[in-house]
Amino acid sequence: MKEQKKSSWGAALVSFFKEYLLNFSGPGHLAYDENLTHEGKRKKKYIWRVLLLFIAAVSALLPFIAWNMFVPDVLWAKIVTVVMCEGYTVFIVSMEILEVKDELKEDMLKIGEYKIPPKGSISLFKEIDFKIVQTDYSYTILISKKPLRWLYKKFHVTIYGRHGKVKKIELVRADKKYSMKYETMNDTVLEKLREENNRFLRKCLGTPSKKSMTGVEYHYEWGQIQSFYDNRSCQTGIVIMF
Repeated sequence: MKEQKKSSWGAALVSFFKEYLLNFSGPGHLAYDENLTHEGKRKKKYIWRVLLLFIAAVSALLPFIAWNMFVPDVLWAKIVTVVMCEGYTVFIVSMEILEVKDELKEDMLKIGEYKIPPKGSISLFKEIDFKIVQTDYSYTILISKKPLRWLYKKFHVTIYGRHGKVKKIELVRADKKYSMKYETMNDTVLEKLREENNRFLRKCLGTPSKKSMTGVEYHYEWGQIQSFYDNRSCQTGIVIMF
């Protein structure tokens, strides 16, 4: 019987300890994450990240806490020790920052468990996750049955396809405050929500390629990502266009 993959913090922690404790023998590094889902692997990465940042903090503080323990009578040796420890700290933190940036770039076109290539097929998405609406003129609309993760937030997802290819993906944050009715719609609140989306995109994707009346835009070879708001439909969100 095939073992069911797990996504809990407990399973991620067990995999982490196996990877940490059982990699001292043998020529290759083993990840021990074959029983983890994508979410489980992501949680294990967080655990590794916390450990490395803890080591970096200890390395940064150690020379100052135990100053007199490092060659007490030789000042230059103490200075060299401080430089080495602080350099090691900067190295760890820099590597973690680069890894986070690389993960965000990889996840830019990943929604939930779906990695979406430019001009990807609409058949990539499963009926268990999406309600499929077939419209006229070869248009297809897919609506997620539950919120899906994009980058590090959860969104309600609507996918628009034409001739079997993904053309546009609309993302609306799953937070209750993003669900507004026309009767209770407030331009001030809608504007604040739009600004939250803009800050989220800047945090994840950096400086925008363009700013417009409706939001910020990021242009890529395959298409663009931009924030939007529509006071007629009382919606504010993010759209990915190919």
